Amino acid sequence: MKDWLKRLRTRMRSLTLSPTKPEAPIAPGLYHAVHETDRAFARFHLRVERDGSGMLIANAMATARLTQTGVVITKGLLEGQKEAQIVQGLKKHFSGARDDVARADIAHINGIIEQIKAPGDTYPVFNIEDAATSPHATELIAPFQASVPVAPPDVIVPLLDKLWSIGIPHVLLLLPDDADPAHLIRAVERAEDLGMIAGVRGRASNLHDAGFLADLKLAGIDYVTFLYASSDAAVHDAFCGDGDLAAAEWLLDWLEEQQISAVAEIPLVQATLDTLEETTEALLAKGADNLSFVAYATTDAVRAEQDGIFTAKGMAQVATTVEESANLAQARFMWNPPVERDPAVSLTDQVFAGPRCSGDVAILVEANGDVIPPRGRHLAAGNLNSDAWETIWNAPPFQAYRERVETPTRCDVCPGLAICAADCPRDPDGWARKA
Repeated sequence: MKDWLKRLRTRMRSLTLSPTKPEAPIAPGLYHAVHETDRAFARFHLRVERDGSGMLIANAMATARLTQTGVVITKGLLEGQKEAQIVQGLKKHFSGARDDVARADIAHINGIIEQIKAPGDTYPVFNIEDAATSPHATELIAPFQASVPVAPPDVIVPLLDKLWSIGIPHVLLLLPDDADPAHLIRAVERAEDLGMIAGVRGRASNLHDAGFLADLKLAGIDYVTFLYASSDAAVHDAFCGDGDLAAAEWLLDWLEEQQISAVAEIPLVQATLDTLEETTEALLAKGADNLSFVAYATTDAVRAEQDGIFTAKGMAQVATTVEESANLAQARFMWNPPVERDPAVSLTDQVFAGPRCSGDVAILVEANGDVIPPRGRHLAAGNLNSDAWETIWNAPPFQAYRERVETPTRCDVCPGLAICAADCPRDPDGWARKA
């Protein structure tokens, strides 16, 4: 795999042993720990799946995939257990565990924990391209990330509490033009109190306030995603508003100075594709190398020509151009599911609304609690405020989604493209579609 996810991921391989009992050694769920380091505090999230495998997230940045035995070792190390205690735990839970191999694995995993807790400039992205985080590669208890629109505290705080309780460690807060900044601050504070990774997505113009950003940093924001359509002001401002490119440049400088991760969301339409090389170079020159792409497409050739967007047939060439450009520039990038053009709204409004959620192991949670899968039609699988998570996770919209992403979609037309990992970009049924 050529994109940045391969460089970000560290796989943990441990003992290949059979559990002594049919149930997972560590109960499925989300475990949070904080360790003091020489320079700061390191935050860890250990997500344990139904089959006992798991994932460790360090400092909301680096991730490592864990086997069942790796989960047992990691949980023990995070809890401060001695080596002898962890070895005994392995012997208790797994048949055939040898002391020498167990100690070697403990040392190996301890070394990886030390490695991934070092500060970095990336942010956690869970994309289906990494087989270890695929919804069908293991028995996931829930997605890894939820996008939630900013809402008053009495609305959003219960939603954050629910997300944490079902094992979702990462929330992206969607900031509309008319949002109350105080509501965003309170949401980030609550996410921080829970131990969640918290990011915000919006236009740079809505974040162009040093005092507001300082409050966000104090509340515990982990990263900021903002629209960056083009380094050409005429192109960018046409989609994001007059003066927004200048605000984006200022925001980039502020985030770099404060050492907060910046994620540039690049909407892909014909005008932005034409300036993509210059845009990528401009972002990299400012130290912004986390790129998030979302393509806007339609099955209507007339609409495509009128709006300057892409047809289903042209999506493969678009993806090839984008990935070649990003790989050549050595930028870290991820794909969001393509978005179907909605003629009921202007293209600028649709670009501002952005992708439904980030990546494929993610969900959209509406302010009313409705849960929407990342792809397919905009259909609620259930409601967090009234339905059990098991009911939502196994509802028809998620079943249909999983059936699609479990079907092989790579072909001879565009082999090796990262965008093809979850679904074929030429197939509209795999786009994020309107209801």
